[in-house]
Amino acid sequence: MPTPDAAPLVTALVPTYNGAAFIQRTLDSLAAQTYARLEILIGDDHSSDDTLDVVRRFADGRTNVRVLERDQNLGWLRNSNDLMARAGGELMFFAFHDDVVAPTYVETLVRALAPDDGAVLAFTDMEVHERDGRVAVYTFDELEGTRTAFERGRVMARRRGDWWVPNRGLFRASGYATVGGIHPNRQGEYSADWTWLLALSLVGGFIRVPEVLCTKYYQSGSLSKTWPHDAEQLRALHRSGVAEIRRSSLSPVQRLRLEVFLWARIYGSRLPSGLKRVLRRRGA
Repeated sequence: MPTPDAAPLVTALVPTYNGAAFIQRTLDSLAAQTYARLEILIGDDHSSDDTLDVVRRFADGRTNVRVLERDQNLGWLRNSNDLMARAGGELMFFAFHDDVVAPTYVETLVRALAPDDGAVLAFTDMEVHERDGRVAVYTFDELEGTRTAFERGRVMARRRGDWWVPNRGLFRASGYATVGGIHPNRQGEYSADWTWLLALSLVGGFIRVPEVLCTKYYQSGSLSKTWPHDAEQLRALHRSGVAEIRRSSLSPVQRLRLEVFLWARIYGSRLPSGLKRVLRRRGA
């Protein structure tokens, strides 16, 4: 670890909405971090419960805590993007209001990320508590052994395994600046964390720390549990993935190969004739 004065500033991004019943343990876990240079940035998304009172009490007397009070509901995606835009840290991570991180979480991930300038994100394994009481540990090791942005893109495009686990990782602010934030798709916020992670994987490597340092507690109103996951949602999601690939710095040939892979996921073997002509013109 660098000396405290040279250590990078890390921003914990806390987007929250109606989390009064459970956000305190998230905030307490951030206050307990062993890493000294930590900024905590909380965005209350115009909650209708007492969330704002809870975060105000937490911020009182803490010089490293900022609270953004929204005057209207932005939704998790816009709330998260605004927090990233306002963060002061060279590194940042999402501390969602139903997540709890171990005291060494930030310190461990800073140490993992520091020696590798080609890496954009470091993450740990994750313990998840379901609403019915079930508990499971989730890992994502699909990227291990990949060496290039194209290889990482292929892995993330497949959406295999627990691809969402790295979204609880520590990422470079430069990665956010390159990607431009989390982009919505035609179905709005549906699974936009996948296109965000896909885009980041095309910017730099992901480092997995094989320890459980993050715990998620699903609540009755957890957003991801309300998504319908139907065919139209998935088509919109894959189209958004194509857009991320087109925005990337991959070579034209590599972009086209990944794009064709995702179009095939949308349409299977029955690609529309018009799309086939376009892909042929582009060299597919």
